[in-house]
Amino acid sequence: GTNLENIKIEDGVAYVDFDNTLDEGVAGSCRVSAIRAEITETLKQFSTIKKVVISVEGNVEGVLQP
Repeated sequence: GTNLENIKIEDGVAYVDFDNTLDEGVAGSCRVSAIRAEITETLKQFSTIKKVVISVEGNVEGVLQP
């Protein structure tokens, strides 16, 4: 039920912004790490993507933190 609101790629960095459902009900460091890794590794499969910045409604602080 999570929506990708925006994605922008600049200088090898993919900036992905999700709605607030990404952070809802997610608990536990293993689960959070797995979700973050899934998003990051999916995007890094493209050779032009070197880094991924994940945000929720424009906020990067505390996103997918255990």
